Amino acid sequence: MSTPLTLILTRTQVDYFSLVQATPEFKTAQTELETMAKNFEEDLLQFRTEIETKEQKYQNEVNAQTPENVRMRKEQELRDLYQRYQQAEQDNTQAFEQAKQQKLQPIYQKVADAIKALAQEGGYVYIIDKSAAQGTYIFLNETLNEDVTAKVAAKLGVTLPAAPARPGAAK
Repeated sequence: MSTPLTLILTRTQVDYFSLVQATPEFKTAQTELETMAKNFEEDLLQFRTEIETKEQKYQNEVNAQTPENVRMRKEQELRDLYQRYQQAEQDNTQAFEQAKQQKLQPIYQKVADAIKALAQEGGYVYIIDKSAAQGTYIFLNETLNEDVTAKVAAKLGVTLPAAPARPGAAK
């Protein structure tokens, strides 16, 4: 008579984004990206101010007495300025997204590598990201899952912020 084989799966979850946010590299990248965004915004603000000034000057100078060729040249200058503004806006957005990708991708990979290493070391079959599970109709029973976020944080050498108290939790 054989004994029944019992398969025990350790259900594990992790808060991936909290781990990413806890890394010093993320804080540095966030500061650099905020500075970049601010510089781009200031650049575009100066551009808008220039456009507004030239529009006002056009409205003050051009009237029914203005020769057609002068009026057309000034209008073309304004159109060119609008196009340059739109191009600068697109270039800034593209540069920002590229910088964001370059700065954050290594951090995402570092956290993913730490999760993978913990899964292998701990013999976990799978580790589910809490936030990814929410949008996929995967429901996690918090009482039956092991949250390995703190273990991954220790592997990364980072400190997680204190979790807010849950309503109704025992004190």
